[in-house]
Amino acid sequence: MGRPRIPNKEERITPKHVELIRAAYELLAEKGLHGLSLQDVADRVDVSKGVILYYFKTKERLLLTTWRWVLSRVAERIKRSLERSATPEERARAMVEAIFVNPDANRTFYLTFLDLVGSVARNPQDPRFAALAEEARRIEEETYAEVIRHGVNQGVFFSRDPSQDAKVLRALIDGLFIQWIQEKDWRELHPTYKLLCQEALLRYLRCPGDGPSSGSGG
Repeated sequence: MGRPRIPNKEERITPKHVELIRAAYELLAEKGLHGLSLQDVADRVDVSKGVILYYFKTKERLLLTTWRWVLSRVAERIKRSLERSATPEERARAMVEAIFVNPDANRTFYLTFLDLVGSVARNPQDPRFAALAEEARRIEEETYAEVIRHGVNQGVFFSRDPSQDAKVLRALIDGLFIQWIQEKDWRELHPTYKLLCQEALLRYLRCPGDGPSSGSGG
């Protein structure tokens, strides 16, 4: 598996960048994209707004760098989990384990990620946000397709078209997360949704019916 990357055209990320990015990420989950101000970020880390502008120049650049940083970390975590797994079932379960990392982290990620998706949907003409969302989607689907191909080659999974079935896995995983974050008892239900995701994913991949069916991994 190649090294997953979210394109990064920003300058080198320093510890101070990371401190500000973490603050922006937390606030995005709390306030949403349109409720977040640079002053909020400055107040969170007890600096002036000028410090934020020194490191990121604009609010848009801070947001893009934040999303890029977060998406890169998620991609790397999934990659490491797959490298430690052997059988197709182990790889599929490990992938879900790496995605369902813990309740608070997942809630923060999906609240901010849905903001990114909404921003792209409302402003498809903005190439910067659209390119970032497209790259994140590409990495996600390529990872899922690789897991499917490995299982097909081992005679465990069935798929006519792993690339198309990867889109179904993305819809399944993202859809379950959207359901989960709406639950009143979302913390307590996190393990339930993780198991549900693992079982649904394996059930889909093993099914020789209308979804994936026996064929090659190509």
